[in-house]
Amino acid sequence: MDSSQIGVVGGGVVGLATAIFLQQAGYQVTLIDKEAPGMGASFGNAGLFADYARLPFANFSMLRKMPRMLLDKSSPLSMQFSYLPSLIPYGKAFVKACFPANYTHAKAAMRALQEHAQQADEALLNLTQAQDLIKSEGCLGLFASEEGFAAAQRGDLQQRREQGVELEFLNATQVHALEPNLAAFHVGGVFYPKTRFTVSPVELSRRYARHFTAHGGVILQDEVQALVPNDNGVVVRLSDRDISYDRVVLCAGLASKHLLAKLGIKVPIVSERGYHLTLDLGEKSLSRPVGWLDKSVFLTPMEDGVRLAGTAEFASADAPLNEARTAAMLDHAKVMLDNNPSIKSSWVGSRPSTPDTLPVIGSLERYPRITVGFGHGHLGLTFAAVTGQLITESLLGQTHKIDINPFSATRFS
Repeated sequence: MDSSQIGVVGGGVVGLATAIFLQQAGYQVTLIDKEAPGMGASFGNAGLFADYARLPFANFSMLRKMPRMLLDKSSPLSMQFSYLPSLIPYGKAFVKACFPANYTHAKAAMRALQEHAQQADEALLNLTQAQDLIKSEGCLGLFASEEGFAAAQRGDLQQRREQGVELEFLNATQVHALEPNLAAFHVGGVFYPKTRFTVSPVELSRRYARHFTAHGGVILQDEVQALVPNDNGVVVRLSDRDISYDRVVLCAGLASKHLLAKLGIKVPIVSERGYHLTLDLGEKSLSRPVGWLDKSVFLTPMEDGVRLAGTAEFASADAPLNEARTAAMLDHAKVMLDNNPSIKSSWVGSRPSTPDTLPVIGSLERYPRITVGFGHGHLGLTFAAVTGQLITESLLGQTHKIDINPFSATRFS
């Protein structure tokens, strides 16, 4: 058994998955986060293992839509004006990522991750005995107009088929047969039969954490101030002490940016905030996640109610909850359900988003004792397990299942 001490910074679902795979490989692992496991961005996601997400957001079609979307208060995209200066490096890299060659390159990298994601998920779920938190009922994405549905079939949905996604087109009658409690706001949509979801993202993280500690892992709840690499390892500077590790894995989401900046490494990830509301539908129910793709909102049935999630708000991570965002989401849900659901709780959190949609994975060239796994944006849950496997392969010196060069931290320089 390897006696190396590894510190994993970040207790979200990516950090937890990474810590567990490293532990399984024989390393002595400590997980460090200022919050309890799974209480950051991992707490608030829509709960989907989004196997269909194989297209980068950065493309010229999206770029052309953005100005109109930012001016429309009901659109899923918004921006806090005071955050604009922080978006400049991201915006420049986003435009660069839109060029066809770069888009094609990122698309191939996303497909490669997706082709290994489900196997990695199965390994992690089996290891942690968390299968009871996962449902395999597929996922629906719906359109309000024939024109929009037809355009998607010619465009993104066709590209997804080419990327290996299994999908079926359904008319309104077929959708009603699957989800009879939905209102007739749609003309039909796409069904992804292999998409799975969790009924409790936070309990999934807690299940991972319990497995980790039960097998000798240590969890420290403290805020990391800095990483200080040296010839023998990496010192993790906490609020009141320093701890040395042979290696450190940085999976701290948005906070990764600031910790790397102290080492002179600039990565243009930004705070893309997501919201969710937990709804009580009364006598109505859903069997699977349902998205209104025109509005970029999803309803996911969970243990504590139906989670309404969506929107992309570029804003400071510590900005107060924007009630206009939650009001717009609730209006969309009312249309989808043709009723007025009651709100049980609300949440806002920051996704760590990269300009090209790809996460940042791999060892740092300048500091080879530091390995990173962050910047997953909307796909933290989807890519957590495969990221953990790739990082473990890196530290073991094994040949990777896929080419990880597209995920390098140096790709933005």
